[in-house]
Amino acid sequence: MRLIKDFVPAVEKVEVVPQEMERVFLNLFNNAFYAVQQRQEQAVQGYVPEVRVSTRQLESRVEVRVRDNGTGIAVNLKNKFFQPFFTTKPSGEGTGLGLSLSYNIITKGHGGKLQVETEKDEYAEFSISLPVRDLVAADEAAV
Repeated sequence: MRLIKDFVPAVEKVEVVPQEMERVFLNLFNNAFYAVQQRQEQAVQGYVPEVRVSTRQLESRVEVRVRDNGTGIAVNLKNKFFQPFFTTKPSGEGTGLGLSLSYNIITKGHGGKLQVETEKDEYAEFSISLPVRDLVAADEAAV
């Protein structure tokens, strides 16, 4: 299994609640590693499991992407991905709360966006986009 990190040398700072972001990344990584393991068990010749994490600076946002080349998710389920209790895992292997909680943490808790692109049996890619905040102005406003 390959874990590929593609981080830009410098991105602007974003204001986050570390424990909440830890939960988001734990959910995304667990899903990615599960997907590549499932695909590896299909014994596809030449398949090399891969999870890629990348960052980039957008105009007023910082983006983090987590992409795997695992089992992917059927596109017709796309409108259900972030609903509570929705899971593509077999009964007993997932609660269906990870992506729902992650979505709420990113969108409601941090004013960001969580999006997914996927193709069945090919890949799933989750992108988190967080607004850059003027931390100096935020500190002055708190005084």
